Amino acid sequence: MKLAPLLLLLAACASSSSSSPSPSDDLDGSVPPKLDATVVRALDGRTVHAESDACNQLSLRFEARTPSVVLLVDRSSSMFERGLWEPLQTGVLAVVERLQKDVRFGFVSYTGQAGGMCPDLEQVAPALDNHAAIARAYGAQKPPSYKGETPTSLALERVASTLGSQPGDDYILLVTDGEPDLCDDGNVTCARDAVIASAQRAHARGISTFVLSLGGSVDRAHLRDLANAGTGQPVSDHNDAVRYQCSGQASYATQEGSAPYYEPDVADRDALITQLASVVARTRSCVLELGGAVEVQPGDEMRGEVTLAGKTLRYGDEYRMNTRTQLELLGGACEQLRREQDISLSVAFPCEALVFY
Repeated sequence: MKLAPLLLLLAACASSSSSSPSPSDDLDGSVPPKLDATVVRALDGRTVHAESDACNQLSLRFEARTPSVVLLVDRSSSMFERGLWEPLQTGVLAVVERLQKDVRFGFVSYTGQAGGMCPDLEQVAPALDNHAAIARAYGAQKPPSYKGETPTSLALERVASTLGSQPGDDYILLVTDGEPDLCDDGNVTCARDAVIASAQRAHARGISTFVLSLGGSVDRAHLRDLANAGTGQPVSDHNDAVRYQCSGQASYATQEGSAPYYEPDVADRDALITQLASVVARTRSCVLELGGAVEVQPGDEMRGEVTLAGKTLRYGDEYRMNTRTQLELLGGACEQLRREQDISLSVAFPCEALVFY
């Protein structure tokens, strides 16, 4: 299930009034070739000779920004007692192996001990081609020798503090089977509030959190709240529970968002892998960067013909140019790009809308 490379098709014009440059012409020199030159430089460094009096197409690689995804996995005692740890490990490693060239994967397992270390973390920093390192760390994990708690808010805070140093968007994929706590078996409402607050703080720093619940024992209202908090959507204080029971760390609204949460069946290996892969696909960036020696001229952004999976997209509604070299898919087009693992995107501009340098 590979994230397919995206191709950008650019029209490069030649003019009958142009003279062919000699082999000694320096494409990297101080005088850039004009748009109607018969020789242009492709983004991969190739020299392309256009036919006189013709307008040819150049197929150029257009790369999305590489996301970083930390797999934050609950290592509390119940994950082992309920038989969830090993099938989850199998599914997670299968997805990491498939997508490790397109996603910087990191891994963190977390638990904690009342009166002891809390949180207790094992970490692998995000990187491309990280399957081997994550497999070693994951495989070395054992059930805690103490009553392993679920300090989710503390783990989220620690992980969020490590992200933001690499280019691209940052994500936390939280997998848990139990209600959160603070290693004190205290009021669960207040522990939930702390988790929501941690997810909101992470999102304010540009880090989105997705949540998977295993075993069906986590309150679904809390899962919905956490999914909303992790994606910047409003969270509701149900029946004013936090207001009356806790100091209230999180921010609440009268309405709530509609972000999805996930409850995969770990007993169904194929379904688990599909679910995990679909969640990771949501981290695929809809902001695409055109690097190299070509730009779209200001004022000509709307003249592009952008097609996604064969469908022509509308400027302003389904895509826009943020800068001369940055294109962003919007709304349903963005969702489709994230949802479909193998998908084609092409962009064509009229010759006179482009500047080569």
